[in-house]
Amino acid sequence: MGNLFWNIELLYFAVMLAVFIVLLLAAKLPTGLSLMCSAVVGLAVAAIADPELTFDIRYLVEGMFGYLDTILTITTAMVFMGALQASGALEYISTVLVKALGRYPSLLLVALMIIIMFPAMVTGSSLASAISVGALVAPIMIKWGIPKSKTAAIIAMGSILGMVAPPVNVPAMVICDVVDIPYTGFTAPLILLTVPLALVSVILLGRKYVKPIPKAYVEKVVDTSVLKELNWTVCIPLFVLIAFIVAEMIWPMIFGALAMPAMFAISTVIAFCVGRRRPFWKKPAEGLFTPQPAGAENAVPDCVVGVLRQGVSKSLSAMGLLMGVGMFMEVLAVTGARGLIVYTAISLPDVWMYVGMAVSLPLFGGISAFGSASMLGGPFVMALNGVCNSIMVTSGLSMLAAIGEFSPPTAMSSTIATNITGEKKWTKTSLAALPALAVAFAYSLIYVLLLARIVQKIPADSQDMYIWIMFAVAIAIAIAFVVVWEILCRKVYILRRRAYDVTQSDETAEQPEEQAADDGQTAEASACAEQAEPAAAEGDAAETAEEPAAGSEDSGNDNNDNEEGER
Repeated sequence: MGNLFWNIELLYFAVMLAVFIVLLLAAKLPTGLSLMCSAVVGLAVAAIADPELTFDIRYLVEGMFGYLDTILTITTAMVFMGALQASGALEYISTVLVKALGRYPSLLLVALMIIIMFPAMVTGSSLASAISVGALVAPIMIKWGIPKSKTAAIIAMGSILGMVAPPVNVPAMVICDVVDIPYTGFTAPLILLTVPLALVSVILLGRKYVKPIPKAYVEKVVDTSVLKELNWTVCIPLFVLIAFIVAEMIWPMIFGALAMPAMFAISTVIAFCVGRRRPFWKKPAEGLFTPQPAGAENAVPDCVVGVLRQGVSKSLSAMGLLMGVGMFMEVLAVTGARGLIVYTAISLPDVWMYVGMAVSLPLFGGISAFGSASMLGGPFVMALNGVCNSIMVTSGLSMLAAIGEFSPPTAMSSTIATNITGEKKWTKTSLAALPALAVAFAYSLIYVLLLARIVQKIPADSQDMYIWIMFAVAIAIAIAFVVVWEILCRKVYILRRRAYDVTQSDETAEQPEEQAADDGQTAEASACAEQAEPAAAEGDAAETAEEPAAGSEDSGNDNNDNEEGER
């Protein structure tokens, strides 16, 4: 009878999974809608097979609104990011960073990575980073010389790292809901997990393709006119949001009642009052019901109502996904399939449990990182309870689930970043990100199986101190890697020449000299090219008088690098 019971539960789960895959791959339905339909079918099959179980719509409604607080956070955060974009804050910050750190490629790459991560950090959704900041940073990286596939890989990697980073980690919240633990005390563990990976990932993927940006070339990478239009006050909403988050951590009794949606709402109102002013409402020239042209949904709205509408519209996919995950998990719990998964995870031998954790979480993350965290993350946290620190295990498993956004069938982050950069196939983006994904995968396993065990053995009142010590050690190792990779990219010719393999646009005056450096020309030949520069300038009417001078100066720098490489 027991075997029959387990077989029935396995049948429920198999039917739900089959319906989901068919709707997702064959019918091309959105992931959230596919999860909802599979939950309805699973509940219907269970009601037919088990007379004691009725098809009660209450289960579906309860599951649909199980993540209502997370949905509110994502929605208000998306509106806040839209307000920052409309006010010009994102454009202003990126321009200031490129102008200030252009001569230091590694520092600029790290700064751009932080910008990419920020929207996902405050929304808990990787889509926010890819859609909002990814579209702003991608042209900068491509003009700088990073290939499209690597640019897409950096944006996608930053998106999932931001999704896992504090203060809002939705996969960790989902796991906490499954195992019934509060989402508190995650700041230090998540910083330990994501910050070192962010440093290593962006340097590993992008450093060998770039070189210092001369001041005369900054205008070719970013639009510096925004610095004349705006000033630092455009960043006040961001400062207010950070102040709210820090104040809640320091004085929880005072600011604890001010939830994340309220923080985003207040910061959004301030964002509409600084920077580029927008009218409250503006009647569309085409009419309310006229179809919008392609790409208009990502254009910056010209009124406050447009920003609100666009923010809610962009969060609809995340809303549907979380509602679908909630319904799916509720039906699994009602039918007993969730108990089967938990029992199986707990009863596995240690080695097989670790293998299953390392393989299944990223694999199911290809369908949905939230669904993978909810369906598999919770059982594995229960299985490691008492052996490893639950908060650190939850953090590490959320990272493993997020890595799945580079794998089929959905490959969500990889696909969106590919579309933004203009790359043809998402598979190229995933392959380009493979070195960083390997590092993230290995570090996540070390984090769960080693660091979490160490913290578990430390008294509770000293755990935070030891976590910060581990963070200092991890940062030291990451900085050492950055320094070594920086030296290799400067001194090793095979790595350094990668910075000149990318063909620049025709308006870039440095293109002829960079291609000459690629072919291994000597210093004498480059000197002749500098003397013949006026003639080349006459042959190309598109170049201005200032660009050849900048190109000559940069060519001299490239020739010096080639001389060092030949020696």
